[in-house]
Amino acid sequence: MKHINLMSLVQASDSLAQLSFNALLDLHGIKIKAAEITDLKGLLKALYALPSKIGIFDAFYVGYKIPQIGKEFDLLRFGKNFIVNIELKKTCPEDKVKAQLIRNRYYLGCIGRTVYACTYVADVAALYYLQDDNGLVKVDLVSLRNLLDKQDVDRAEVVDDLFDPSDYLVSPFNSTRKFLDGMYFLTHQQEEVKGQVLQFFNGPKAARFVSVVGSAGTGKTLLVYDMANELKRAGRSVLIIHCGYLNEGQHELVRNGWKIVPIKSYANYNLAVFDLIVVDEAQRIYGRQLKDLIEKIEVAQGGCIFSYDKVQTLSNWEEVANIDEKINAIKGLVVHKLSERIRTNKEIATFIKMLFNSKRNLTLQGKDNIEINYFKSLEDARFYLSGLRGLGWEVIRFTPSQYNKEHHAEYFGQYEKTSHQVIGQEFDGVAITLDRYFSYDVNGELCYKGGAYYHPVKMLFQNITRARKRLNLVIIDNEEVLNRCVSILQ
Repeated sequence: MKHINLMSLVQASDSLAQLSFNALLDLHGIKIKAAEITDLKGLLKALYALPSKIGIFDAFYVGYKIPQIGKEFDLLRFGKNFIVNIELKKTCPEDKVKAQLIRNRYYLGCIGRTVYACTYVADVAALYYLQDDNGLVKVDLVSLRNLLDKQDVDRAEVVDDLFDPSDYLVSPFNSTRKFLDGMYFLTHQQEEVKGQVLQFFNGPKAARFVSVVGSAGTGKTLLVYDMANELKRAGRSVLIIHCGYLNEGQHELVRNGWKIVPIKSYANYNLAVFDLIVVDEAQRIYGRQLKDLIEKIEVAQGGCIFSYDKVQTLSNWEEVANIDEKINAIKGLVVHKLSERIRTNKEIATFIKMLFNSKRNLTLQGKDNIEINYFKSLEDARFYLSGLRGLGWEVIRFTPSQYNKEHHAEYFGQYEKTSHQVIGQEFDGVAITLDRYFSYDVNGELCYKGGAYYHPVKMLFQNITRARKRLNLVIIDNEEVLNRCVSILQ
């Protein structure tokens, strides 16, 4: 997206033929409605009358969206010293103005610069400014003119590089205190789903089933836990059934009054006393457990949310069970699919796609967040892995069999989290291993030729998709996979 002079924009809208004006908008990546241009004209006319220097109208981003998040701003101007955000409204109540500006300042504040956020309401020709204490006050346009005049604008700055999408997805498990304190916002898509689901559960007492599905990084967990929290605050009783081991963040939530139980313990609870049952990581539930839950919820005429990603299975039986098909067969089920990837680092996501298929060739933009370390010796690999935790890496090991000794157990310690223990979690830096049994089949698909109780390729996918920002691949005695990784990054 390119910045533009606002006076140039409105004069072009007044004088150019529509095709020419559309071409100018396309050149700058701008999408703006005619009504918004009318409101913008009112603001610029008032500023121009003060009088003002032409420079204060320059270098604005119009309709800028944060990459991967989709959060949009009407007018943004980035300075080395501070950021100015101006929202345009024809008419708008003050409470909505305030709520939007608080949200905007949260997103822009992650850059690390002071943010000045205001809204121009055209019908009343008033400028509202958000104070440091989140109070909303009317200010005159002179203050805005002076602010823009003081801004030190760097026109060469690549604005997209200022944002890290992973900063905006707070995990209830790994950022539990932030979640409990409400220090997060949902994306527009999440908000839409939330509104629809809560309205669906707001009807007369009846058995109601909802599924929230999406791939890694779409924010399923945050959304379902946020909805559970909303209902808890409204006095409704909520039980979360987690299909896996409870993690540290969930134990912290339990200490703060949440009802969260592992799937193995759900039968100890009377589901009829809860208004809502949330089944998280539902792709891992046994068919008999699913059938039992559905029957009990139907009898109790309660509500139920299934949250899952059908791809994130860890064993062959989970794939064969096809829980996704069984959930979709529930009578009256309302399905909500999350498609916006928030947490996913594009660089890492692209790398993963090519790692798991040697015939897939995609454009990898950047490689600074991916490290490769190769060891011939198992002992040296184990020694290297043992020192990574103190360097900010989360080393994730494959879940071992309870019955047989497996090869991957030889290079891991006992203290690293397993694939099953990190379900639904995320970490800034993740270290994963690929040993000599990983290979590629005739179709280019990554496969595993060694013996293991759980599916190593599925566990690898689970482990590697936990990375928010950095990925460390520790390759042990596997020249084929090493060559593939090097070729991806070259």
